[in-house]
Amino acid sequence: MRAAGRRVMSPELEEEVSGIATGLVAAMALVGLSPGRAMAELHRRLKEILKREGLSPGEIAYLRGKIENWPPGYAEQWAIGYADGLAKAKARTILTVLEVRRLPVSDDIRDRVTTCADLSRLDDWLGRVGTAERAEELFTGDPEVMPGGAPEQG
Repeated sequence: MRAAGRRVMSPELEEEVSGIATGLVAAMALVGLSPGRAMAELHRRLKEILKREGLSPGEIAYLRGKIENWPPGYAEQWAIGYADGLAKAKARTILTVLEVRRLPVSDDIRDRVTTCADLSRLDDWLGRVGTAERAEELFTGDPEVMPGGAPEQG
């Protein structure tokens, strides 16, 4: 599945969902499974997939959209909002841990954390925030430039 030129689901998940749908269509044709029962089974299986860890916001939106019969385009907007909210929550968690650990946080660091929309990078920082001796250590290995500074050395 693609939205605005970018992949929404991993190829593996795409193949799995397609296989489920194809199997249900075949069951309707070959053994007379009713469309209502086929849809119920499709929704049940998609709900099971939704329980998995590590799904992207786009994958979650796509699956929820199919289950809840969202109008065209809504899933993409939902995914954007979901990813934005998730990024803000992760950033807030990072800053809270730094505060609880009484580590000084400069405005530049606070800005870098709160403006980051890369969920993978935020996860990396969450993995480091509990052991960092200084807030700057969150960014060890990141190629990005610290706001107002030179490129970091990793």
